[in-house]
Amino acid sequence: MRALRLSRGFFALPKGGGNLNAYASTLLRGVRGFSSLEDLSSVEIQLPALSPTMEVGVINSWKKKVGEKIEAGDVIADIQTDKAVVDFECQDEGFLAAILVPEGEEHPVGTLVAIVVEEEEDLQKAIDLAKALPASGGAAAPPPASSVADTTPSAPSGGEGASSYAVKPLLPSVAILLERHHIDPSSVKPTGPKGNILKGDVLSALSSGDFREDAAVANAEAPTAQAATVTETKEMITEAKMGGGAVRAGGRGYTDIPLTNMRKVIASRLTQSKKEVPHAYAAVRCSLDSILALRKMMKAQDKKPPSLNDFVIKASALALKDVPEANITWDEKSQRGNVQDAVDISIAVATPDGLITPIIKDANQKRLAEISSTMKDLATRAREKALLPEEFQGGTFTISNLGMFGIDHFSAVINPPQACILAVGGSADVMVEKKSYALDEYAEPGTVCAKMQFFVRSER
Repeated sequence: MRALRLSRGFFALPKGGGNLNAYASTLLRGVRGFSSLEDLSSVEIQLPALSPTMEVGVINSWKKKVGEKIEAGDVIADIQTDKAVVDFECQDEGFLAAILVPEGEEHPVGTLVAIVVEEEEDLQKAIDLAKALPASGGAAAPPPASSVADTTPSAPSGGEGASSYAVKPLLPSVAILLERHHIDPSSVKPTGPKGNILKGDVLSALSSGDFREDAAVANAEAPTAQAATVTETKEMITEAKMGGGAVRAGGRGYTDIPLTNMRKVIASRLTQSKKEVPHAYAAVRCSLDSILALRKMMKAQDKKPPSLNDFVIKASALALKDVPEANITWDEKSQRGNVQDAVDISIAVATPDGLITPIIKDANQKRLAEISSTMKDLATRAREKALLPEEFQGGTFTISNLGMFGIDHFSAVINPPQACILAVGGSADVMVEKKSYALDEYAEPGTVCAKMQFFVRSER
């Protein structure tokens, strides 16, 4: 797992990618006191953005307990990002005064997760003061909109007695849930950081009936229909708390399977790619006779031959040097394609949490044996969630191979900001006519896809 150092001071988080070290400086925001701890020399630790696509994260485990001393370089927690598990390493010395986020909960980037004091003499006072802070991010809910506390009892759904709260920007999942049930956001009590409404807040409001209907989005639905929806949601909440599958009216059951952070990011990015990136597909068959003969010869010599996928990686890497127009990444800001000098090939690897694309860097310069060993190492660590961020962020060209699963052919989706992707299907014994092609008769001038096909399938 990658160890990240936390440094004092606040820096703006770069957007659109960049080296991991660019994120390391944002992992800790040093401040002199906060809330009722202003008289103490303290440090707020917030949930960091460890990748350009990371919006939420999960603290898998805390490595330090409240009251323990923290030395420079100590790992205080493991964080599950959208792609990997990363060590949360502290550079400053101090004492852990409070843990505000429990293990296993998902929270937005920027959530206050812990408090550290510099002096041991301030530790007990900080621990006592920190107990008054709410959990799940340490941000107190904002006061009601009225200047006087509302003592009116909560009213049921659609009632006038529900309290009013200041509304902050909503998370997508929260906005969808509010719209689905026609709930006025100002009637939901927020418990998230900086007064943000969490999904659990909406579910709690639905469960208790303490919310107002949003007249702007409400349709002329019968009250019984909305009541049925609320009742169904309550049943889902109850079943989720019990940890089992739910059963709808009529006896048909189902099981809720929560999406991992990785699958959420995959769904978002591939949907965006299909909508915004023009996709043009072309297919070609390649002869494997020479490769299979070489593998057979190596096996006869008691040598472990590279896999067919390793040969595909090597052939693609050499082809990209011959067709640099395919080795391009798109710069959204300048609206230009940047031809990359290095050939860094991303390989799609399936893991229990979703698809990840570790990178074989400078693949054109590596021998087949080196590609084979590198690919095995990356694939193993990808499934163990132990890849370094720079080992799966970037790349200039992607290969997705489903041939080993019996897939004949498929249409892959481009992985932005890359411009090309190679989808590899399975092999089959077929009768074909042996014919050689010259590049000038095989590919029209300027046809990047056709030229790539020519060089990938050519024997060197």
